[in-house]
Amino acid sequence: MYNGPVIDLIKQIKLKNKDLKEAEIEGILYLLVSDKIETNRDLIRVTGLPKETLRSFKKSISDILQKVASDKILLKADIISDLSSQGLQPYKWRIVEYSEPELEQKLKNIRKKYNVESKREYDQFFATANTSISKVKAMGARGQIKNKKIALLGDDDLVSICLNFLKEKPLETVVFDIDGAILNVIERISKDQDYIDISTKIYDARKKLEKVDYGRFDVVTIDPPYTKSGIKLFLNRAIQLLKKDDTLEGKYIYLFYGNSFKSPEKTIKVQEIISDFKLIIEDRIDKFARYHGAGSIGSASALYILKTTKFTQPLDENLLSESIYTFEDRTEEKFPYVDHYVFKLNKVPGDLVKSKSKLAKATSEFCRKHKLKVVDKKITRFKGEGMTLTYILSNSNLLVHTWPEYNALHVDLVTCSPIYNKENLVSNLSKIYKTKSLEVVKVE
Repeated sequence: MYNGPVIDLIKQIKLKNKDLKEAEIEGILYLLVSDKIETNRDLIRVTGLPKETLRSFKKSISDILQKVASDKILLKADIISDLSSQGLQPYKWRIVEYSEPELEQKLKNIRKKYNVESKREYDQFFATANTSISKVKAMGARGQIKNKKIALLGDDDLVSICLNFLKEKPLETVVFDIDGAILNVIERISKDQDYIDISTKIYDARKKLEKVDYGRFDVVTIDPPYTKSGIKLFLNRAIQLLKKDDTLEGKYIYLFYGNSFKSPEKTIKVQEIISDFKLIIEDRIDKFARYHGAGSIGSASALYILKTTKFTQPLDENLLSESIYTFEDRTEEKFPYVDHYVFKLNKVPGDLVKSKSKLAKATSEFCRKHKLKVVDKKITRFKGEGMTLTYILSNSNLLVHTWPEYNALHVDLVTCSPIYNKENLVSNLSKIYKTKSLEVVKVE
């Protein structure tokens, strides 16, 4: 049983919750002491922490919790009394916060009147009223509403309606959604409230856009299925919807994406997809949006504010997958994270290129510096003194081919987990193989 300074309690809890910062632990205790949280679901929604993380946290403090139903999380009365006198500090669970109680209540009343159910087949989890209002406030703060043509690629959060709550209104708002029930509700609300700038289109993002919709909009918002293929498809459609003057430069996409911090490789992949489209991440606000459900990702998603460049272009349709939802056969999503680099090294010293022992020693040193665990290796020598070093790694493989007649090496590295010390790959290759003449290609 806990009995002592709160700092000691926090340190004890930290030992059993390595994923949490001490400030986050104090913030959770603050919420529990202030009686603002009662259920697991409430705690997940407020903190944005994954369900698995909160489950471990709850287990680690079981001796100071009331013995109540499994969906409750309530501190014992004497613990509350003790902690409340020790000046617990709240934690800011998201950096940017908007609070518009009047507008939030207005949206809640609308949702209650025009009832609509979320559909699992479309990966729908409705956002909180605060989130829907925050989305439009964030756009307004960037000057991306007044006199703008806005496309919403999916709008189960009724952002199109919330845009009309503000004084500065868009020139035009078009909602594209696969869910006819959502569109029907938006149409009814628009008619009842006289929101004449809103129009709707039934649309499945897996199908091509109609020609009339290409290049029409200044701003596009997307909250796609949280899969690699879903992100890629919706970003592609967003780029196609944006106006193209001489170039696509200077247009905006508001992307919402949620992922547990226990799977950072998925966030890395999203960042790579954004980069592949030659988009700039002008801002990323973690845990910006909150949802009813989706506890595995903390009932939260990050807001990516993306700005197009003169190099931004949509992809060929053949590169887009139609399997975008999380409940579908996710074979390609389950395929391990892959880093694949090819290096061409020229002007390598001849004694290194031709010596089996020196080359093996250098390659082993490269593996050591980047924590590439070697489980097997083979060196094959060919006629003409050329060699291939094959290193089987615990997380994939490394091949080194030599061209002694050119004093050159070809290095092919594939890993199914992020490469340790990746930023020093080139400099280490240069030092270890004693050359400053290198070429590098990242393979997707």
